[in-house]
Amino acid sequence: MKKAFNPDDFFKKVTVKDVVGKFPQLEIYDFSHVSLNEKLIALNYEIISKEYKDKEYANIQLYYDLEVDEVV
Repeated sequence: MKKAFNPDDFFKKVTVKDVVGKFPQLEIYDFSHVSLNEKLIALNYEIISKEYKDKEYANIQLYYDLEVDEVV
């Protein structure tokens, strides 16, 4: 049986937590001194959430809910 097209399936929300799952080395940085967005850009992702403030928190877990997009 064929599944009906759902446009929401095409646009999957990706968060910082999802990216850290692929790149666990991100957990070693102190993001109060290092830019999380710069590290993500090096991995072909960028933060698109308006709530993001660079170098606000040291711990990456506090950024987990921010939405990211793949850089093409």
